[in-house]
Amino acid sequence: MSFRTTFIIMTPCVTVGDLHGDIIQTMRVLQLAGVMGEAVSGEGPKWIGGDTVLVQMGDILDRGDDEIGILRLLWHLGEAAKEQGGRVYVLNGNHETLNVSGDFRYVTPGAFRESSMVALGKADFGSPAISFTMQARARLALFSPGSPIARKLAMNPTVLVINDTVFAHGGILPWHVDYGLEKINMEVSRWMSGGDIPPEMTIYSPESVVWNRLYSREAQHEAEQGIACSVLCQTLKQIGAKRLVVGHTPQMRGCNSECEGKVWRVDVGMSSGVMNAPVQALEIVPRDGEGEDNVAVN
Repeated sequence: MSFRTTFIIMTPCVTVGDLHGDIIQTMRVLQLAGVMGEAVSGEGPKWIGGDTVLVQMGDILDRGDDEIGILRLLWHLGEAAKEQGGRVYVLNGNHETLNVSGDFRYVTPGAFRESSMVALGKADFGSPAISFTMQARARLALFSPGSPIARKLAMNPTVLVINDTVFAHGGILPWHVDYGLEKINMEVSRWMSGGDIPPEMTIYSPESVVWNRLYSREAQHEAEQGIACSVLCQTLKQIGAKRLVVGHTPQMRGCNSECEGKVWRVDVGMSSGVMNAPVQALEIVPRDGEGEDNVAVN
C-alpha cells in the first residue's frame, strides 16, 4: 500500500483552517479564498479557483451541526477542481481521528441528527422513536473504521508536503520524520479503511501529528518559544522544507507566523462552535526562478 505525501506545483496554494461543522463560515472562507463562487439559487457550488490548490487543515468534524454537509461540499469542489487543473486536499485532524475511534464527546445534537439522517434516511428526529442510542449507532455506522465516511477520510493525508511547505494539523517533530511521513499517512489510512489496530504512536499521543501544540501556542515564554523554533528548524531541515502550516489551536490574533516565518498558524476559530471569528485564508504563491515564495493572509 502506498500513499503519496509530496507534491510539486507551480500554481497558488490557499489554506484554510479548522471548520468545525459551520457550513456558513466554510462557504465564506472558500469565497474569500477565491475558489468558490457566490451561491446561486437552484445551482450547486462552483469551483472558480482554476488551477489553484486548496488545502483544508482538518477538524471539519465536531462542535458544529453541518459536518457531512461540509464534507460533501469539499468532495464536490475537489472533483470540479480536477477538471480545471486544481486540487483540493483535506487533512485528517484530531477530531477526525476521535470520531473514527468512536469518541463522540464533541458531537453536537444537530450533528447527531445530520448523521442519523444520512445513515438512516429519516428526517423526523423529533419522534420519540428516534432515540439517542439510535443516533449514536447511526453515527458509528458512518464513522467506524471501514464505514462509508471513514473510508473517504482514509483517502485524506495526515501529513502533506507541497513544494517547500509542510502541512500538518498539529505539527511535525523530528521523530515523526525519522518514523516516516508516508508511513504515518499509510498507517492512518489503513486504520480508517478498516484496520484493526489504530496507529497509537501517530494519533493518540499529545506529541502526535494531530495533537501536538508545540508550534501553535500563542504568547509563549521567550525560552519556550526559542525551544519550539529550534525544534522546528531541525524538523524542516530533515524534511528539506522552509515552512510548516498548522491548525488545531485557535489563534486569538488571526492567522499569524512565528520563528521568522517558519511556522504559520491558520486556525482562527472561525466556527460558531468555537469563537465565530472572522474568516481568513493563507495564500502561498510559488517563487519564480530564484525568488522566495509569496506568503500572505487574505
